[in-house]
Amino acid sequence: MTAGRLDPPVTLVLEGQARAGADEAVVDGVEVVHAPGEGDDTIAAIAEANREVIVVTADRELAERVRAANAEVVGPSWLLDQLAD
Repeated sequence: MTAGRLDPPVTLVLEGQARAGADEAVVDGVEVVHAPGEGDDTIAAIAEANREVIVVTADRELAERVRAANAEVVGPSWLLDQLAD
């Protein structure tokens, strides 16, 4: 798994049962983080700690929290555009 056309670091936050899908690690510029509880809380905390992040989400409430931390929010179509050939 590599960051592809995204500028590293890329962080993927997994919550709940999805945590079983990948171990926490950093591989080829992609960091997998396991949320101890709600993934939104972990993502919001990352945005507060590093306001230069770009958070990809379609969740309006999470987007509001990230914007309140003065970080950037984009939708899933932005991510698809970055990864499309």
